[in-house]
Amino acid sequence: MKKERRIASILLAAAMIFAAFASTAFTASAATSGSQVYFDNTAYNWEKVYVYAYGSKENAKWPGQLMEKEDSGLYTKSFPSTYTSENIIFTNGLEEDAGKEQYPAAAGLPLKKGECKLLTADLQWVDYGKPDDHGYAFSYVASGTAFSDESIQVKLGLKNASVGYYSIDGAPDVQFSQGDVITVGEGKIGNSTVSLVLSATGSDGVETEQKYTFKKTFTETLTTFSSKSDGHTTEAETGYYSTNPNLQLGKNKTITVDGDVSDWDSSMIIAQGVANDDPRVYMPSSMHEQPWDSYALYSAWDDENLYFMWEMANTTYIVSPSDDFAASNEARPWRNSIPMYLALSIDPAKQATGKAVGTNADGSTYTNPFVWGCDNGVAKDGGTSFETHIDTLIAMDSNNSNGGASIFKADTLDTDGKYMFNYNTRIPIGVTSFEKQDNQNGFKIKYANGTKSNTLYGVNGAKGTRVLGDNTDPNSNWVDFFDLGYKASYGYIYEVSIPLSNLGIDKNYIETKGIGAMQILTYGTSGMDTLPHDPSMLDSANVAYSYDSSTSHEKEDVDNITVPLARVGALLDDTVVNNAPLEVNFGADKSSGQAANTPITLSAQAYHADGDVEYNFTVNGVSVQKSNSNSYVWTPAETGSYKISVTVTDSKGNTANSVKNFVIGEQSQQQYLLGDVNLDGVVNVVDATEIQKYLADLTEFSDLQVSLADVDKDGSVKIIDATLIQKYVAELETL
Repeated sequence: MKKERRIASILLAAAMIFAAFASTAFTASAATSGSQVYFDNTAYNWEKVYVYAYGSKENAKWPGQLMEKEDSGLYTKSFPSTYTSENIIFTNGLEEDAGKEQYPAAAGLPLKKGECKLLTADLQWVDYGKPDDHGYAFSYVASGTAFSDESIQVKLGLKNASVGYYSIDGAPDVQFSQGDVITVGEGKIGNSTVSLVLSATGSDGVETEQKYTFKKTFTETLTTFSSKSDGHTTEAETGYYSTNPNLQLGKNKTITVDGDVSDWDSSMIIAQGVANDDPRVYMPSSMHEQPWDSYALYSAWDDENLYFMWEMANTTYIVSPSDDFAASNEARPWRNSIPMYLALSIDPAKQATGKAVGTNADGSTYTNPFVWGCDNGVAKDGGTSFETHIDTLIAMDSNNSNGGASIFKADTLDTDGKYMFNYNTRIPIGVTSFEKQDNQNGFKIKYANGTKSNTLYGVNGAKGTRVLGDNTDPNSNWVDFFDLGYKASYGYIYEVSIPLSNLGIDKNYIETKGIGAMQILTYGTSGMDTLPHDPSMLDSANVAYSYDSSTSHEKEDVDNITVPLARVGALLDDTVVNNAPLEVNFGADKSSGQAANTPITLSAQAYHADGDVEYNFTVNGVSVQKSNSNSYVWTPAETGSYKISVTVTDSKGNTANSVKNFVIGEQSQQQYLLGDVNLDGVVNVVDATEIQKYLADLTEFSDLQVSLADVDKDGSVKIIDATLIQKYVAELETL
């Protein structure tokens, strides 16, 4: 089909060129090496629409330039190639006291030279072909989007064309129209990439092609553990987060603390975090700041020392490259002196709340509510307290320049029966000379650019695109940032060693009793990220900082640590281990919708199996291969809908299975009912309630849900749409 269309396109183009020269009035396409933006005004209905561009260039003083309205109803503006990397803000051009409105509210949307972008009615910033007059097909779902469900619904659009074609994973072309929604990824195995190729031909006869990729993910269930004696009140965060993954407890190994991570390996990870989850990403305008983003915590020990290494990520290079300072090595954490901590539980019977006690020069006793960030018993800007049992704090700073760095021990009993850290018994570990880096009492610390991990998982996005809770939602836009161009040199690592004698323990204690550990990053006084990750690090991330509304309140709130610590050396005696079950990631190497007689490889990956595994592959309930091989090549001869499945059995007789639908031939496009906001196949009062929740910012809608919620088809979702659904349910209205 595509070949025939291309031949026709070539002939049509040749005819047009001939006619143009014959009339001596040939006009070239408005192709440009610059950039272009479009704005769908149906959500705002502004009388006038302005666009303000800033970055490498400023297009005009605020509110920018007036946009032109096209026949399509969209507003547009082009920029020359000298505008290389801009931030875009749309506005109605009014002043504050006259009804000013703008989007975004703070930092602008990114636009690079050669790009054409559209801000849709539901405020999605999508690729919109190229900045020329050719016809294009495009996806309302961004390339690189990840999903963990069986498939993802992708809305398709057209620019300067009436018909488009799509192909998924090389399947035959299928025709579509503006606004059609297709199913992508059905039947495919998890942790694989799905390709979508879109093509269209405009009135000039030129065919264009756009390529998109989506990542289908599979996250295995992890073995977890719990111990009541460690004092935790919140369960460990799971998903991409993990505390002691695979029950790893660190290793007995001597580490050279030199900023070179070659001594470490992934088996020493005791706490796994995620990238791009520091508080900055939840504020529209705080990506300009340094990232404090923990990714993985490692541990080891030998006869003399306890060792830790942690990785820190800087995904600003990917999610907000226009923030020049943060997306550069100038944002390295050792640029200045910021407190960093290792919180340890050596004696789980001691629970420190975070308070500290000391002695004044006149012999009187004073207490502070927190170990750091206090002045005369008053906290300056937040602090960190503990529900989980902590009895030792190793306090250092990010560039190892603070001579006051110390090991603080909770060895003073408070009146409430809990423990306080004692300034008088601290063990100094700071430097006496920054130039010599001569830390006291055998403590060592080194830092360097680098990343040990070869994957870097996190939720893609920043600047108003993120919502609290998305870091633990499996359906968020999870990506491996290395797939998006992340480089190991963007990250940072820290290595430290602490003499066991300073902690009052030895190697035998670590290996028989074990200790708990957490790494805490701060921005001055309040916690910004921890490993294991504690939810208090993000509980006020989207609230403004009292000194600067562009950045996060997390800099000054009180963070109460409630999750279990990672264990080093051994688990606690009362630990209950919840072993992960046998499970399987199964599917085809191609997405559903392939042509008949196409070889399709069915594969399965078993997790948590005991011994050898047998794989039984079936098609429509009939076994096609039963062996120790985890793949089977299936070549369906006829079009239609099939059930593909696998059952895995390990040597202990444990079983797990997975069943999927797979269509051979063109997939029928799913039809949705107007008003069926929750996509359950019926329109009822639940859908009206979902609209009310959406308008109250209590839930988020996909592009598809927004289109179905716009019952009166006026281009925006309002309370009248919920009312119309209620009338429909009461049989007072038709939809």
